[in-house]
Amino acid sequence: MATSHAYTTAGRGSPADDRDSWTWTLLVVFLSIALYNVIELNFLILSTFKRYRGLYFWSFLASTWGVAFNAVGYMVRDVELHRPGYAHATIILIGWCAMVTGQSLVLYSRLHFVLHSQFQLRCILTMIIVNAIWLSIPVIVLVYGSSTDNPEPFRKPYAIFEKLQLTVFTVQELIISGLYILETAKLIKFQRDVVGSATRRVMGHLLLVNVLVVLLDISVLALEFTEHYNMQTAWKPLVYSLKLKVEFTVLNKLVEFSQQIRSGGSLGPQSADTAAEMAIERYRNNNPSADEPPPTPEIQKPRQASLKASLSHKKSSSYSSSGGTLCGEKA
Repeated sequence: MATSHAYTTAGRGSPADDRDSWTWTLLVVFLSIALYNVIELNFLILSTFKRYRGLYFWSFLASTWGVAFNAVGYMVRDVELHRPGYAHATIILIGWCAMVTGQSLVLYSRLHFVLHSQFQLRCILTMIIVNAIWLSIPVIVLVYGSSTDNPEPFRKPYAIFEKLQLTVFTVQELIISGLYILETAKLIKFQRDVVGSATRRVMGHLLLVNVLVVLLDISVLALEFTEHYNMQTAWKPLVYSLKLKVEFTVLNKLVEFSQQIRSGGSLGPQSADTAAEMAIERYRNNNPSADEPPPTPEIQKPRQASLKASLSHKKSSSYSSSGGTLCGEKA
C-alpha cells in the first residue's frame, strides 16, 4: 500500500508552510528513522540470507531500497533543496514502485509457509501483478504531469486517483495478511492435540505480528483520508521499514517453530535456511489442502530419512512457485 505523492499544491500545503511547527519536526524524525531502518535492514539481509537469489530475497531487497528512495525523495522535497521537477518526482516514483510491489511480493513469498493451494497462490500473484500495472502507470503520468510548468490540469485527477490507488494497495496487503492470519489460526487449531504449548505460543506470536502489520497498513490509510498529507508521506516509508523488520521476527519465529516440532529428534542447531525449509515442510504436512486427507499421527514423529526426502521434494515442487528458497548457501 502506498501513495506516490509528487510535490503538488492541489489542495495541500507545503511542509515549508509550517517548518517551525511540531509537524515539521515529526516529518524529519519519521523520515530519519526510516532511513536508519534501511541501513539496519541491509545488514540483516546480508547476514541472514546465504544465497542471494529467489523471489523472497529479491523482493525483500527491492522493497528495502524502495523505502530509501522514497524517504530521500520526500526529504529533498520537504527541505526544498531544489525546486520540484522531474528529477524530484523520479526519485519518489522509483522508491514508491519498488517499496509497494516489493512488500506485497515479500508477503506473497511468506504466504507459502501456511497456504499450499496453488490456485489461491496464483490468484494472489496475479492480483499483485495486475494492480502494479494498472495503478502504477496512471500514477506515474499524473505525478510527472503535476511536475510540469502547467500542473493545473493534473491536480484534480491526481487527488482522486491518489486515494483510489492507496485504498487498492491497502486492501491488497490486507488480503494477503488476512490469509496468513486465517491459515495460521487453522494451523494452531489443527495442532492443538499434537504439539506442545511452546509451539502454539510461537504460532500465536506469528498471528499477533500479522495483526500488527494490518494495523500499520490501516494507519497510513487513515492519515490519507483525514487529509494529513505531509504526515502521511513521512509516516509511510517508516511504516514500510517497520514491516520489513517485522519480517525478520517472523523468520526467527519460524526457525523456533521448526525446532519445537522437532524437539523429539537429535538434530543439532539449525541454520536459518535449514530451519526455514523444515518449517515449510512441517507446515505442508500439518495443513493439507481441502482435497487431501488429514495427515496421520505418524507424520508428526521425527524421522530423519523421510524428512530429508520430503525436503528434497519440497524444494523441487511446492516452494518453487515462490521463485526460490528463502535462504541457502552462498554461491
